[in-house]
Amino acid sequence: MEQTQATQTRAPVSTRPGWHRFLKRSRWEMVAVVIIAVGVVMLMQPLSLTLYSYSFVTLLAGTGLFTIVTKFPE
Repeated sequence: MEQTQATQTRAPVSTRPGWHRFLKRSRWEMVAVVIIAVGVVMLMQPLSLTLYSYSFVTLLAGTGLFTIVTKFPE
């Protein structure tokens, strides 16, 4: 059985840890979800007007981060 050239070539694998390891999707997705959850808690708490004021910004930052992170490599 003969393989074509496209199936024989492989992407080079780096043995040293670098940006690829730092930019793993699962870790950053969890950070984004935690930021969104903190924003929701800030929105629903009745104690501090300052926390309530910053809740939308926190939710927006978490949502933006989640949107960007979904483009990261697995």
